Amino acid sequence: MGKPRQTARGVFWTWIALAFGFGVTFFMTPFIVHRLGVTTYGVWALVVSATSYLGLLDLGLRGAVVRFVSRAHVLGNHEESSRAVSGALWLRQWIGLTIFVLSVSLAFLIDRFFAIPVETLNAARWAVGLSGLGLGMALFFGVFSGVLAALQRFDLIGEISIAQTILRAAGVVWVLKNRFGILGLGVLELTLAIVIGLAQTYVCFATYPELRVSLSFPGKDILKSFASYGVWVFLVHIFGQVIYFTDNLVVGAFVSVAAVTFYSIGGSLIEYLRTVIASLTQTFMPLASKYETAGEAEKLRLLLINGTQAALIIALPIQAALFFRGQTFLNLWMGPQYGSISGRVLQILLLGQVFTMANGTSINISFGLSKHKRFALWLAGEALANLTLSIFLARRIGLYGVALGTVIPTLFVQLILWPRYISQVVGVPVWHYIYQGWVRPVLAVIPFGVACYFSDCYWPATALMGFFSQIAAFLPVYLVFVTLVFWSEIVRLFKLRTKWVSGYSGV
Repeated sequence: MGKPRQTARGVFWTWIALAFGFGVTFFMTPFIVHRLGVTTYGVWALVVSATSYLGLLDLGLRGAVVRFVSRAHVLGNHEESSRAVSGALWLRQWIGLTIFVLSVSLAFLIDRFFAIPVETLNAARWAVGLSGLGLGMALFFGVFSGVLAALQRFDLIGEISIAQTILRAAGVVWVLKNRFGILGLGVLELTLAIVIGLAQTYVCFATYPELRVSLSFPGKDILKSFASYGVWVFLVHIFGQVIYFTDNLVVGAFVSVAAVTFYSIGGSLIEYLRTVIASLTQTFMPLASKYETAGEAEKLRLLLINGTQAALIIALPIQAALFFRGQTFLNLWMGPQYGSISGRVLQILLLGQVFTMANGTSINISFGLSKHKRFALWLAGEALANLTLSIFLARRIGLYGVALGTVIPTLFVQLILWPRYISQVVGVPVWHYIYQGWVRPVLAVIPFGVACYFSDCYWPATALMGFFSQIAAFLPVYLVFVTLVFWSEIVRLFKLRTKWVSGYSGV
């Protein structure tokens, strides 16, 4: 299978997995919230947010595995791939043990940081410990998922993800119907981590039979290679965690535990959208590494422009619909008690995410080229400003202050600093990058956004089916303007496709 077709197949299966996952989540979220209740769901959201911080101990190893294995595989150096994977496994076995110890410690201290209701405190402690252990197992087995990503086998990763979604949904329904609460959810997450991890391991060796791994000490040279690359990825993950996943903790500490539910519902839609775009842009990291290794600078520049356009063409209509009609959607999806507050949080967060997702392609390219050091330093400043502003504003305007504290620093880094830097790295004039990558997709989405705004004002939906029908009715408008804005590119692709088909058929 050719590389472009393999990449397209990987993106397709990743999106199928995401669509399936979002569909399941769409129906499961109201079920979970109503079964647990507002306060207990808020406790579970805090458990997930708190234990997710322990994932920072990954030390950037997955990114290092993707880069080193992708480069070694292109060169046919399977021994080097095996050394990289073995080194990552050796490190992650100790990281997993550390995460378990820290999660147990956190379980006994959680009531020191948050006002956990007495009736749920013991269950919360057990849930933290079990979730931490599950996270450690997921990180260990996740090395093999990194190998599949390096080989651009995102189709296999997507298929495993679909299986995980099915198992999790069935498990959640069984756990909550039998009233096992958040303790049962913790057991479920640990079980899933083991089962999915074993599946990833089997698929990895079946796909890459030349791979040989060991859990013994890998040697100082491979650890130094990981450190030189992974330390900056590690810092990016740390600061990214502060930026994207501290909000629930700030709300729980400075507003209330119940308020976490309202904030997390609005924030969850942002996370789903970020996941959709990441599923596309993550495929550019091994591609960028491959083009650099092969000395194909022009392909790298095209990857930046075309990848940014593709990401925004997908993200912008979703962002426009959520911004103008998010409150209506939340009213119909979760209930009218959530729509107003969670909808406003969603609108505020979207202001920053427009530019974050516009830079998703370039960020993954920088990882593939090992040019992410400066980005890590910028994120350090953003994370500090984010946390400081969020706490300051939370004490004055509550939930909305936390959201504003997140958005303001993001706008500075993503809008002012990042475009100029990535343009210099790839060798593209900054205004050419902004116009081709950003402005043209924005021009295509404006009529769709206007339609969403006026429909919410004068044609309000009264049921979810009607809401989705309205969005579907406006999509042809968006497709028409995408075609008009990108007409020359579409014609060129059609000619290339016709030429390829003619050559393949021998005409």
